[in-house]
Amino acid sequence: MPSFPYKLNKKDIESNTLKNYLQSISKAENALESSVTPHLEPFLEELSDYSTTLRNKELNINYSNPMIHSSKLQYILYMLLIEQSNQFWRVEFDMTGKKIIVLPRCLTGPNFDLLEVKRTKLGWHKIVGTQDKRFNAWTLAEIGNKHDFEVFITMGNRFKEPNFLRVFHNLRKKFGYFGLIAVACIPELALGNTYIMEVGIPSHAVPLFYSGCAKWHGTSSIKTEFPLSYILDLLSVDH
Repeated sequence: MPSFPYKLNKKDIESNTLKNYLQSISKAENALESSVTPHLEPFLEELSDYSTTLRNKELNINYSNPMIHSSKLQYILYMLLIEQSNQFWRVEFDMTGKKIIVLPRCLTGPNFDLLEVKRTKLGWHKIVGTQDKRFNAWTLAEIGNKHDFEVFITMGNRFKEPNFLRVFHNLRKKFGYFGLIAVACIPELALGNTYIMEVGIPSHAVPLFYSGCAKWHGTSSIKTEFPLSYILDLLSVDH
């Protein structure tokens, strides 16, 4: 088989290599649909209807939303990619001394009124206030102060941005060899965790329970929820 990325040459065309390749991909997709998809249906049952509704809804945004435009099959592939990455890094992640958690900007709310944050010299933001002391992001930050792990919020749209490389460099300079827990929606995790793997940071990706992002809900202040207990288990912190 030719190496990836796929490069056609005369021999490939004559031997129908491209045709065989595409047929193999189609068979793999069908196998995925029949074997893996049924187990994930409970997590995806409302996705198609909600995505259709959002496509027909006027939101005050001016950019394309990967969450809305991802198909069900893409979501499943993202889930598998995230879990494969978590398993790949698990041993090294557990061996790191310092743990750093990065949370998504949607936790601050569309109008930045759910959490008060302050930019740090490292490049990411720290949580400094909240209207609701029961908010899971505030709780995690408070526990971090007691158990010596760092909680940051990224105010950027994507993991794969030039400034992220600078942030990782700053974190390595300040904390040495650290493990990263990235919390985000599934499409953003899949895109971002691939980049984190390229950089070589032992990481564990944690999907959101619920996204309150403006890309889903417009300007309504709906709280993003994430599995706090699961993160504390990863950190071996009693709760």
